[in-house]
Amino acid sequence: MRKINLIASFVLASLLVATPGHAKKQKQSEDINFGVYTCQEFLEEAAQGNAEDIGIVLMWIDGYLSGVSGDTVWKQKGFEEFSERLVNYCAKHGDAKLLDAAKKKGIQ
Repeated sequence: MRKINLIASFVLASLLVATPGHAKKQKQSEDINFGVYTCQEFLEEAAQGNAEDIGIVLMWIDGYLSGVSGDTVWKQKGFEEFSERLVNYCAKHGDAKLLDAAKKKGIQ
């Protein structure tokens, strides 16, 4: 449980530094196929300390879910709560597809 809390804390902290102004990359990131990207892969990236990539993934998912739900308002607190729910769910369901997990935990 402590590991889950550490990962969740890292992911939430990454949201503060992974803003568009900080998104300069020294190397090109790989494309992500959200149709097959698993919770386990997401958590492994988070554990490696890749804050910018994790922040970008979370923002993409939030935007995708906003398109699905029609919600056009971005709320910082809601985004942090969603991120925490997603990380906690993924910690228990590593084989789940990240996008499926996000749909379960994000559209409220």
